[in-house]
Amino acid sequence: MLKIHQLNTSERTQLYREILTEFRCAEPYFLMDYINTFSNGLQDLICFSFTTKAGNKMIMPGYLKPVVIDDETTEYFDFSTPYGYTGPFISEQISDSDLTEFWTAVDSWYKSNKVITEFIRFNLSGNEKSYSGTVFPTMLNIKGKIVDENLQWTAFDHKVRKNVKKAIREGLTSQVFYHDISEERISEFYKIYIDTMQRTNAAKHFFYTLDQFKLFIKDNTDFAALCTVYFDDIPVSSELLLVSVDAIYSFLGGTVDTYFDKRPNDFLKVEALNWARLQGKKYYVLGGGYGYEDGIFKYKKSFFPNDVVSYYTGRKILNEEVYAELVEKVSALKEKRGFEPLHLDDTSFFPLYYKE
Repeated sequence: MLKIHQLNTSERTQLYREILTEFRCAEPYFLMDYINTFSNGLQDLICFSFTTKAGNKMIMPGYLKPVVIDDETTEYFDFSTPYGYTGPFISEQISDSDLTEFWTAVDSWYKSNKVITEFIRFNLSGNEKSYSGTVFPTMLNIKGKIVDENLQWTAFDHKVRKNVKKAIREGLTSQVFYHDISEERISEFYKIYIDTMQRTNAAKHFFYTLDQFKLFIKDNTDFAALCTVYFDDIPVSSELLLVSVDAIYSFLGGTVDTYFDKRPNDFLKVEALNWARLQGKKYYVLGGGYGYEDGIFKYKKSFFPNDVVSYYTGRKILNEEVYAELVEKVSALKEKRGFEPLHLDDTSFFPLYYKE
């Protein structure tokens, strides 16, 4: 049975939290506070919950938004999942036939409610299986397997081992804060983070406030940890880690540039990894770069050279005729304004009617 929950009020967000508990979902990217703070907020947010004929359950939050063309709101909608590793939350006992049943029910609902396109950001654990749309291998990610400390050390690239040894010689120390993280420690992280965003001219949406971080960390103690590196008790590098049942995720962080020569970045990653091992975690997910196999990706790969996986996104067109009409309308507007027209076979952006 498929249910659709509107999640744009405080009462309904509490319902969503209850659904997460009922479905035993302990993934940080599905948290209401994560979606509200680090994705696109609560406006237009819905959640599909589904119970299969066999009694298995799955959920999928996302944004159901009206399609807007040239400031004109159409009668149609599109659906997309929040930023990060989302898609449908599935448990281990979910079968391919269960997933097929889920997508069939969702697609039927879409077609009855004028939903034209769907864009899914899948996780790294196989929930793209049996998807009823087109699965795109969008980029490469690092999903590092956590193994014995000595084996892990020898698996690092030579430059990682070299940089960590230098950090130790320089006298760097680290600490991971988890549960009951003080405001002082959050402020240490925030100062480094926001200075890094300013120095690197980061996009506007990365400029979260200190209060946003405080609320998220304080209200989600099982899902958030801070790893901070110190030199002479001065915080020089810090990272917010997202924590799930079997993994930690490298999320947001920064480094004081005047301490780059002491190699705090490599040291932080290894210290966070060692902490995760003590917590019994199986994976340290570093993610990918901004482009395909760019410098950031290669840096992350140096920690886990053999743990490269594909990050998939899903694309679906529910009504080809209406989709083509929308693309044609946007294309005509672009040509009128002196820009290149759109072509339906262009796969560089989806949905194509929002390509700038």
